[in-house]
Amino acid sequence: MMRQAIWLVAVMVCSAIWAQGFAHAQGLQALARVDVSQSKIEDGRNGSISLQLELSQPVPFRVFTLNDPARVVMDFREIDWTGFDEAAVDQSERVSDMRFGIFRPGWSRLVLDLNTPVVPDQTEMRVNDTRGTATLQIDMIAASDEAFADFSKAREEDGWALPKSTAFGQPKERQLGDRPVMVVIDPGHGGVDSGAERDGYEEKHLVMQFALELEEALIRTGRYKADLTRRDDVFMSLPDRISRARMLGADVFVSVHADALSEGSATGTTVYTLSDKASSNMAAELAAGHDRSDLLAGVDLAEQDDQIASVLMDMARLETDVRSEMLADFMVNGIAQSVGRIRKRPHLGAGFTVLKAPDIPSVLVELGFMSNKSDLNNLLTKAWRDKVVLGVIDALDNWTVEDAAQGRLLRQ
Repeated sequence: MMRQAIWLVAVMVCSAIWAQGFAHAQGLQALARVDVSQSKIEDGRNGSISLQLELSQPVPFRVFTLNDPARVVMDFREIDWTGFDEAAVDQSERVSDMRFGIFRPGWSRLVLDLNTPVVPDQTEMRVNDTRGTATLQIDMIAASDEAFADFSKAREEDGWALPKSTAFGQPKERQLGDRPVMVVIDPGHGGVDSGAERDGYEEKHLVMQFALELEEALIRTGRYKADLTRRDDVFMSLPDRISRARMLGADVFVSVHADALSEGSATGTTVYTLSDKASSNMAAELAAGHDRSDLLAGVDLAEQDDQIASVLMDMARLETDVRSEMLADFMVNGIAQSVGRIRKRPHLGAGFTVLKAPDIPSVLVELGFMSNKSDLNNLLTKAWRDKVVLGVIDALDNWTVEDAAQGRLLRQ
């Protein structure tokens, strides 16, 4: 069945407060380059076309079609097209022309003018873990004029690559126990960033499964509202996850991971809060690994020296950090009582970027380590996950009561 959808791996940094901290590019990150020798366009059977682009690194992208005249359009985070031209790439006889270049600052576009209509059927960006390169493979199948026209209507708005506008209203008030608490769950990784991998399992899929189960359980209590930062296997930048949580009106932000260590052994659930200094070498390694996912997906992140913004965010964090620490302590106790086994030092601190929201109490829960066979088996076992879910809900119940009590005291 023809897929009536648009494939989109895009970075959208929405929040005005949060976006101020991520303006300048890092020197470590250069533009993605096209390897002409490994790129090609080929004709297939029954009117199909296959495009392969070899890139020096993965980048956010989208694919869509336009009608009158028939075109396939690919938008990317800005690419260095040096050496790439019509003569350098074997072309399909079904493509009459190929154009490429920058279509707005920071973003590139490749356009294939079609002799016969085709629509994207399979789209995949494969990343070479050793070299860090990426292969974009787009398989397009023949379509009737009517089907092509219908497919071309389902397109993301032209401003897809720009930060989405945020409706600014009254600041969200601290929960005082008089309404359902909004919990936003953040399944780590996604898209080109798979996270840890062991025995054929990928972290991004395991944490998504847990996140969906936790969301359902929270909603069933009637005491909570819940939502996810992502529901599909797509890449999201770290600040965009916070922006998404803020847009959803989060009272609490819970990022979920299940990592692996390259050296040594570690087992058990760990709860992290934000800290300028990592509690251990393991915490520092995990934080570096999580934050590197933005670079792997082609995103440049670096904080600017906006002193006013920094001071305002630091002031907001004074209160939020205390609430996050209390939440982490309740999480540790709740999960330990429910599961019956947890790490010796279950509450650690590290500089996880995803925990840096100055206005939302946030914790990162490492459910376990995929590098440990026992932990991996737990992650795959529904009964174990159910226990962790119960522990998290118990922790949120206790935190909500205590947090509301402290909030009321501050108002007096």
